[in-house]
Amino acid sequence: MNSHLSKVPCRVNDLYSDLRDGYIITKLLEVLSGEQLPKPTRGRMRIHSLENVDKALQFLKEQRVHLENVGSHDIVDGNHRLTLGLIWTIILRFQIQVIKIETEDNRETRSAKDALLLWCQMKTAGYPEVNIQNFTTSWRDGLAFSALIHRHRPDIIDFSRLTKSNATYNLQYAFNTAEQQLSLIKLLDPEDVNTENPDEKSIITYVVSFYHYFSKMKALAVEGKRIGKVLDQAIATEKD
Repeated sequence: MNSHLSKVPCRVNDLYSDLRDGYIITKLLEVLSGEQLPKPTRGRMRIHSLENVDKALQFLKEQRVHLENVGSHDIVDGNHRLTLGLIWTIILRFQIQVIKIETEDNRETRSAKDALLLWCQMKTAGYPEVNIQNFTTSWRDGLAFSALIHRHRPDIIDFSRLTKSNATYNLQYAFNTAEQQLSLIKLLDPEDVNTENPDEKSIITYVVSFYHYFSKMKALAVEGKRIGKVLDQAIATEKD
């Protein structure tokens, strides 16, 4: 959340108490959707908080986001489980469901999660010891993260120096490189991934940040080439 809210600027220090007045949820939705939500009601009373959260939930419903058993009072009361559920739903809608990957036969994959998995597989194909089959155990040794970075930016990571047996080092190396060279917020620590049962949602959320960064990088490169062609044509025309 903080990586997106830094654009406002705004910051969450305590996930459960800071979201209770609805202000930060509104700001987060505006940043992620690019749309303007109704202005939050000023005031510190419970009724004001309920009204603000209601506006945010109404916006989500208008975006056809399914909210199961989440009411404004749950967020205002700081319900841990439902607050986390709401944040995951927002991530899912605005960061993950927008992913569409075309396969070789130009048919889109069925779900955003499958599309993201396919993207990871395509980008890491040919890397030794990297075999991404899921968003849990396939990432434990850190090689998959490093391969994703190396495929797009071979100048900032030395994949050849990594060994499968040194998982903690590989993960730390990949996370530090992503943060220092790509400005991608470090959402995970090595111990979160190098464990018997890595949390799927956490890994998906982090991998999504790689997807959006590199997709934007590709789009900028394509745009740059297009502008270059226009300039070349303009110069050629001028010479003629």
